[in-house]
Amino acid sequence: MADEDELFAEAMGRVQPLAASKKIEPESLKSGRKRPRLKPVRTAKLVISPASHAPATTDDPWQLVADGVSRERLRRLASGHLPVEFTLDLHGVTRDEALLLLAGSLEAMLTEGRRVARIIHGRGLHSQGKPVLKEAVYRWLREGPLAHAVLAAVAEPGSGGGACLLLLRKVAHK
Repeated sequence: MADEDELFAEAMGRVQPLAASKKIEPESLKSGRKRPRLKPVRTAKLVISPASHAPATTDDPWQLVADGVSRERLRRLASGHLPVEFTLDLHGVTRDEALLLLAGSLEAMLTEGRRVARIIHGRGLHSQGKPVLKEAVYRWLREGPLAHAVLAAVAEPGSGGGACLLLLRKVAHK
């Protein structure tokens, strides 16, 4: 069986770069400014239900599952059958910036009642040794200040391990 790199090369073999005249630059880049940073959202008091505990790591280090998550719900998440309500792409940011973006995004999702997210952290191909962002994201999801809100995190199908899908708890607002 071909490895992931060979499959990727085969899939991308006919892809051609866009001509410079066809590229569209965001307004923020046209003026020479850097991409704007998102600021963490401060939410109203959130009450997580039913329980307030962090997800546990399974035998797969890239899978987190909280107690009480049904196998059917986990299967639906892992197979991509739950609709993704938010995508956060962390390419090109540092580990610290990534964790700030992750915190702000998940707080906003909880406030808005969104429950399924795609986090694109990359596979760590440009990291020396271990994948820095991927490990930091999973550690934060397992141990960070919003770990109690994470029901499950699984590798996104077809991402080659470069993205994960999250299922968040329902939140009651006070």
